[in-house]
Amino acid sequence: MRKLLVISVLALVSGAAIIWLLQQNSGYVLISLGDISIEMSALVAATIYVVLTGFLLWLLLAIRWLTSAGGIRLWWNSRRSAKQRSKTAQGLLLYADQDWQKASLLLSQSADRSTMPVVNLLFAARAAADSNEPNKARQLLQRLKMTHPKSRLLADKLLAELLIVDEKLDEAAVLLESLHSENPSDRGILRLLVDTYFLLGDWKQAQKLLGDIKHYEAINKRAIQLLELDIYSNLLEEFVADPEFTEQEQQGQLAELWEMLPKSLRKESEIIAQYADALIKVNAKDKLQPLLTKALSNDWHPGLIDRFGTAQTSKPKKQLATGEKWLFSHADDANLLLALGRICRRLDLLGKAKDYLSSAVALEASPQIYLELAEVLTDMGEHKASAKIYRQGLQAAFKTAD
Repeated sequence: MRKLLVISVLALVSGAAIIWLLQQNSGYVLISLGDISIEMSALVAATIYVVLTGFLLWLLLAIRWLTSAGGIRLWWNSRRSAKQRSKTAQGLLLYADQDWQKASLLLSQSADRSTMPVVNLLFAARAAADSNEPNKARQLLQRLKMTHPKSRLLADKLLAELLIVDEKLDEAAVLLESLHSENPSDRGILRLLVDTYFLLGDWKQAQKLLGDIKHYEAINKRAIQLLELDIYSNLLEEFVADPEFTEQEQQGQLAELWEMLPKSLRKESEIIAQYADALIKVNAKDKLQPLLTKALSNDWHPGLIDRFGTAQTSKPKKQLATGEKWLFSHADDANLLLALGRICRRLDLLGKAKDYLSSAVALEASPQIYLELAEVLTDMGEHKASAKIYRQGLQAAFKTAD
């Protein structure tokens, strides 16, 4: 309030002083242009000169501001940027709406003037790929790498995705391996690379990546557990011992693979079942019974029971005794009765095998049990009964197929 009062007083004083000076006749200025002459006091002329000079200076500064980085240029650039942002937003909305062709066209056309050219070109390439235009997608990614070299990694990762989708897995693996060697901590590359190995069925290479995946937390813990289960399960399932090795060396080869597995996986019933199959491949049958007995004591699993029944160990009588102990707690388990029937047949205890298998059929009329029972009856010379069981097994198989 005080400042306003002071300014008002100064303005009044200045105005009064100017009027007083104008009233003093201290010289004059005469301007003559042809028939026109203008006469004024020197003070008025000086005032007009000062005002005109100030106006011209202001006008020049205004013109300079309007034509420089600010003013019209700034307004024009701002308007153009807003227009391009609008196009980028519209293109992304089209992408989200799965209108791939329009999205790719709009995003690629507006990329050069966009404030986010990398985003434009990346999503334009994705949209082109989704609209089944892989060549256009590659061209857009190449354009991105040429115009924005710092975005090469993003472009190459997307290219790897496109190669995987196109099922060009070997080409994708080569590209991703190169990227991984340059960027070992990149979680996106790790995920893409292990997916590629998974699709290729290259379980050894996938296993080598597990350490980096865990260290850099490329996927969550649950996903890591499932990945480990898949990788080691397939390594065991596809295990083939080197034929040039001795039997003992082959068993050592399998033992090394088993030791590679995390301890938690070595307790998984599915993994143990596949390990049991691998032990048979290297003729390590003596390890089967203790392995399966211990595993079944911890987890009553159908796959393990099936292998317990088919495992040909050096001590089949002990195997039968172990299985019969389980009858106290699993008397109604058809899988256990089937396993006992198979063991008895190998021991040539055909009557006992027939009893176990007949009990198993009564609990579960599966084609597999019918087949085992029919073969036991054939061994016993009961051919009519065997033929009848074969027919019942076929009927059960047809029902299962339906």
